Amino acid sequence: MTKKNQLVIAGLVFALLAGIGWTNAFAQLAQLPADKYIALMNKPGRDLKVHEVIKKLKLKPGDVVADIGSGSGAFSIPMAKAIAPNGTLYAVDIDQKMLDYVDGQAKKNNLTDLHTVLGGHDDPKLPVKTVDVAFFHRSLHMIEHREAYLDATATYLKPEGRIVVIDKSPEDSKSWMWLKRSDLDSWMAAIGFYPVQHFGIFDDRYFVVYQRPYGNSSLVQELKSRHAKSK
Repeated sequence: MTKKNQLVIAGLVFALLAGIGWTNAFAQLAQLPADKYIALMNKPGRDLKVHEVIKKLKLKPGDVVADIGSGSGAFSIPMAKAIAPNGTLYAVDIDQKMLDYVDGQAKKNNLTDLHTVLGGHDDPKLPVKTVDVAFFHRSLHMIEHREAYLDATATYLKPEGRIVVIDKSPEDSKSWMWLKRSDLDSWMAAIGFYPVQHFGIFDDRYFVVYQRPYGNSSLVQELKSRHAKSK
């Protein structure tokens, strides 16, 4: 097949997707309608190991956390509780109906420092640049321009801020949408972030914390420790 024919076929496929209302199929990939997604996330017996994740991240009162791709708030609500009082939780999503649901849950739990943010396709559009933790739970693979989105996200973090990604490798699934850990490491390195922790609490996905080698970050502490041991 010639390159010209490949381009023609690609154009036809895109036109077909647009014709059936999937213009953004590859922008924020195939996200379910809010009501169906919320029902799926709140399905009885679904264990996301939320409290284990929070414990591993050592979230503390006063932290500023962005839950990017917050969905039904499965992580947003307990994270907001973990960083109270004086902490701030930003629940970011591209679906306003999803954010309305999270806002309702926050009010039921008297969480006055949980704020919803309508993000863009290539930018979480956070209102502050003092974020301690930017958290992606199985949401990064739903973004088309992943590298650009991570680059934008980094601009909202404190110098020692962390980007946390929980996602699945395509080797463990038949779906093409998942992310290779090696690709993620490369994208993060391109913006100056490196893996500092990897937690094996999930059987079917990776859980990695990235940070810049800045100030008193975990990465700097590790390098100092290695240097001291080598003397």
